[in-house]
Amino acid sequence: MTQVFRNIFPIFLILYFSFCGSEPAQGKEIPEEFGRDNFYEIIEYCVKHYIDPQAVNVDISYRSAAEYALKTLPFPLVLMSQKFHDNRKEIFEADRVVPGKIVEKNSSRGYLIFEPDYIALENINKAREKKDVELRKNITKSQRKKRFDELQKQMDKEQKFVEESWEQVSFSKKDFEYVVEWIEKNQKKYNKVPSTFTGEDPFKESPFGMHHVYFSAANGFLSAMDPHSSVIENRHWKKMLTESEDSSFEGIGAILRGGGTEDVVVETPLPGSPALNSGLRAGDVIRKVDNVSINAMPLSQVVKKIRGKKGTVVELFVERTIEMLSLPIRIKRDRIEIKAVSSEFLKKEKIGVIKIKSFLYNREPPSELIQQEYANLMKKSGGRLQGLVLDLRNNSGGDLDDAVNTTGLFLPKNAVVVKIKGRTYEEDRYGELPPLIDFANKSPSIPIVVLTNAGSASASEILASALMDHNVALVLGDRTFGKASVQGVQPRDGILIKLTTARYYAPKDYTIQVYGVVPDVSLSDEEDGGFSPHFREEDMWKHLPKLKQRPADPAREKWVEKLKQFVRLNDKAEAFLKKHKKDALKPDYMLVRSISYIQAMKTHPFP
Repeated sequence: MTQVFRNIFPIFLILYFSFCGSEPAQGKEIPEEFGRDNFYEIIEYCVKHYIDPQAVNVDISYRSAAEYALKTLPFPLVLMSQKFHDNRKEIFEADRVVPGKIVEKNSSRGYLIFEPDYIALENINKAREKKDVELRKNITKSQRKKRFDELQKQMDKEQKFVEESWEQVSFSKKDFEYVVEWIEKNQKKYNKVPSTFTGEDPFKESPFGMHHVYFSAANGFLSAMDPHSSVIENRHWKKMLTESEDSSFEGIGAILRGGGTEDVVVETPLPGSPALNSGLRAGDVIRKVDNVSINAMPLSQVVKKIRGKKGTVVELFVERTIEMLSLPIRIKRDRIEIKAVSSEFLKKEKIGVIKIKSFLYNREPPSELIQQEYANLMKKSGGRLQGLVLDLRNNSGGDLDDAVNTTGLFLPKNAVVVKIKGRTYEEDRYGELPPLIDFANKSPSIPIVVLTNAGSASASEILASALMDHNVALVLGDRTFGKASVQGVQPRDGILIKLTTARYYAPKDYTIQVYGVVPDVSLSDEEDGGFSPHFREEDMWKHLPKLKQRPADPAREKWVEKLKQFVRLNDKAEAFLKKHKKDALKPDYMLVRSISYIQAMKTHPFP
């Protein structure tokens, strides 16, 4: 998941304009010779090899490329249609209209380049922030939900207006070149960050140049095709792979994304981390660190500000858009140990829990680590494991091949894991490793539960849907993210192209694209048992459309109802959670609630 929020830049700009600056971890490594020819070679390759070349609207992609090119300036600018500029005050509230001036107008083509007044914008944002904080002090959870729904409708209206404002503009390759030529002529005027910027200059060590413009433009072009296609510099990709494996550091324990042109968003707080225990949530947008704005700050600098020595405190001011909240969160730093795959043995119940953080890896495939953890659990149980929990919460995916091999560990031999359908091919994929579970009677020898939430995406959804389709496991938790597309990574011109080349389908030949994996039983991760709204694939701009949903399965539904009835009569989870409500370490609500279902599956195995 490279980004979660829809690309509604003209709308969010009005509230909190996160201006650019290439992320130094990437900016330093973009080849300085990366230029116009490289950009067009990448575009030609992507359009030719995309999953559906006919679906690519080249005009919209070139417009997005121009928008990204202007945003990547140290002093970012905005591309607007003339219609949007002239009519925005009729659509937006007065304090949500960006102050500034037109610096270039292409009247014959119907668009312009706009220079925001960042000082005035900062004052507007401060006043609005103060007003919102006061407004939200005494608002109830249901009122926040109502306000969020109202805001969502308003945003949809505004997004529609943005799209309609471009309908009369035939933005083309020629217009993109016009914008880039203008940037090249005027870059010296905009090569310093605005005076309101409080972070370290992102171009201090890597001076701004046209290679940043063309690299950002390539990302803009691909983002208009779908939200999961992008260009990545080699070092950043290697860093992502390395950090997906075991590591340790001193900090708060949260995975972040964004920075530079994007909001800094909490991808997920790590289980048991200071971030999670202090109340930080997935989807929170970080606005300030220790009362200092991080607008436009590269992600590496944000991470540097948040990390610190064990025992020290950092305060994050976050915006929880989904609940209409703005709040400060104080977090005491600690030593954070990250394991790609970890396990826990619940001694009393003799149940094993395997947590799979990601399917990305650099050296050791998760499938191998899972085999090791399973062997450890069997040893601890004396060979008499009474149940197994596969925890896929906040597992955002990774390597397709290893996801297939991992899934095969929990399926009968030669069972189809996933169907891959590209533009010119289709194939069924099978796990290549021997199953860990005995399937002598066609049913698993021990009950298996899979835990999911809105952060479970892509490769982890392959695992969950396959075990569900083969009636091997019970899926518990919240609906998953809903990403059913496959991206290939292709080295080219000193960078990597991550391009959507196929869709994947569950064994029963449906796709979870947008729908997500709907769990057999909804189980909450929250103390009150409720479910907060979350951003998913459907909230992303230009996502692939949904197709065929999972067909009804009366036999499975009947079985699940038996399990629910058993749990209703025998459940001890809520009593346990109530007893341990004031424990220093917050209970894992979903895991605790899942234990009763393993007991139910032992009494009522799938027929």
